[in-house]
Amino acid sequence: MVFTSLNRRDSAESAEEKYPALRIVLLIWKVLVVVQAFATITIVLFAWLGTKDPNKTALGLLILLGGLLSALIQWALAEFVEVVMDIEENTRDFILKE
Repeated sequence: MVFTSLNRRDSAESAEEKYPALRIVLLIWKVLVVVQAFATITIVLFAWLGTKDPNKTALGLLILLGGLLSALIQWALAEFVEVVMDIEENTRDFILKE
């Protein structure tokens, strides 16, 4: 039972065939998350260099923390969707073998 994955067909090619629209959406989502992370860093740099506010360090750190935490959570959600797709594929393969 433990070694059933050794007899399994190579699912890399079949995984690309299933849910092509969802895979494109996930790719776009991840690209937007990377853009958000770069935008957050850029905004923080402008906040530190472009303002004369005495609290610019605290403001920049809060923006950095919020933006990067938001990006991390969104990336994790995109990965979670991929995990659910992998679970579906593995479950289907396991059920079809029995």
